[in-house]
Amino acid sequence: MIVCLRTVGVPVAERPRYLEWIAQGRQVRQDHGILAELVLEPATSEGETVVITIWPSHEVFDAWINTPDRDRLTASEVHAAVDYRPITRYDVVGGYLNVPGLAGVPDAYFDAQSRSHPDEKESP
Repeated sequence: MIVCLRTVGVPVAERPRYLEWIAQGRQVRQDHGILAELVLEPATSEGETVVITIWPSHEVFDAWINTPDRDRLTASEVHAAVDYRPITRYDVVGGYLNVPGLAGVPDAYFDAQSRSHPDEKESP
C-alpha cells in the first residue's frame, strides 16, 4: 500500500467547488483502485490544503496517472484554478486503520468556510 501526499493552493473562492470536484470524481477514482482520498485544511488560518490519497500499490497509482479517465477529470475549470504542488509517494511500512471506527464517521464533504476554528471568534 502507498500513500501520496500533495499540498495544494486552493483559492478561498474555489474551496467549495474544489471539494465538490473531489466528491464528483470519487467513483471514477475508486473504479481505478483508489482506497481513500482525504482533503485536509489547517485547523487555523495558517497553512495550506493537503490532499492524501491511498492506493494499493505503485503500479495501481501509475496506471491511474496514465488513464484517459484521469485526464478527463483534470481537464476542468476547477482543476485549473488550483495550484498543485508535486506529489510525494510514501510506502506504508507500519501502522493501522481502525476500519470499524471509520465506519461510524459520516461520509460527507462540507463547506470548509462554515466550520469554526478554535482560535477564531464566532460572529454573534
